[in-house]
Amino acid sequence: MDQEKLFLEAVRESRDKMFRIAMSLLHVPADAEDAVSAAVESTWKHFHGIRNTEALSAYLVRSTVNAAKDELRRRRRKAPLESVDQSPAAEDPGDPLYWYICGLEEKYRLPLVLRFQERMTEQEIAAVLRLPRGTVSSRIRRALSILKESMDKEGSADAE
Repeated sequence: MDQEKLFLEAVRESRDKMFRIAMSLLHVPADAEDAVSAAVESTWKHFHGIRNTEALSAYLVRSTVNAAKDELRRRRRKAPLESVDQSPAAEDPGDPLYWYICGLEEKYRLPLVLRFQERMTEQEIAAVLRLPRGTVSSRIRRALSILKESMDKEGSADAE
């Protein structure tokens, strides 16, 4: 398979995953699409320098995370935090779990989304986020613990 076809196939296979990851960070569909586009463009620019084309999907995911973080930095420079639309407008905003997950700090939310929504292994997540596997594992456990505490706290408040 020639290089261009290989790249296009990797993008087709990864596009939905890339969008979901961008949404988990940005919460705005248009911004998530922009991040995915920027990631594809960046990956294409560096494609000939990628030694392991088997890892192209992971490279695309990593580029998406970087593009989404760039967008978050641009938001912070443009306007005060209060004026930025922080409301998630994604997958199922009616699902309470979605809102709990959106409330997590990014360092906990992203590994959790990659693990359970994208079904990536801890080793794959570690490679994408450039973190030790142990850090990924502890952040996932901590995220689950925070979610449980939040849900228990709200459940006990509802019972009163």
